[in-house]
Amino acid sequence: MDEKGFVTSALLYGVLSLFLVLLLGTVAVIGNRKITNDKIKQSALDDVQNLTTPDNCFTFVLNDRDNYTIIGYDNKIGYDNNCPKTVYIPEKTGGYIVDEIGENAFSNKNLENVTIKSNITRISSNAFIGNGSVKPLLFIIKGSLPSEVVGEGTTSFSGWGASNYTVRYD
Repeated sequence: MDEKGFVTSALLYGVLSLFLVLLLGTVAVIGNRKITNDKIKQSALDDVQNLTTPDNCFTFVLNDRDNYTIIGYDNKIGYDNNCPKTVYIPEKTGGYIVDEIGENAFSNKNLENVTIKSNITRISSNAFIGNGSVKPLLFIIKGSLPSEVVGEGTTSFSGWGASNYTVRYD
């Protein structure tokens, strides 16, 4: 091989090598970014799954099943109003399972989101009356609720009393 052919081959191999390094580097960066994004998403999902509303925001009574019924929600407790408009219905508090939301328990609280898990077996009529008038109330249902909870065997949430709402199942 003459000198001109050798230089041309060396340049070609150099350009190809540089291209491969750049390509592999880009693939590695994209792969790492995807892994990082997936970890961030999973972390955020874990955080959301474990969010709670402070127990002192709720008023509970012991029901005939030796579980708790929520009969009230005070979103004005304390000087800093620490009871949010985004509510996570607790599964358990004070050693008792929370399995019911009583009539008018969340009436006129201007709630924005309510997350309800499968521990709830009863929701009384008008439990959320007066909510949804400023902006739609979002019910987030985790798991499945008994058919009588969503309205006499139907999928209607209208008996819960919110004037404007959407429902999302997670």
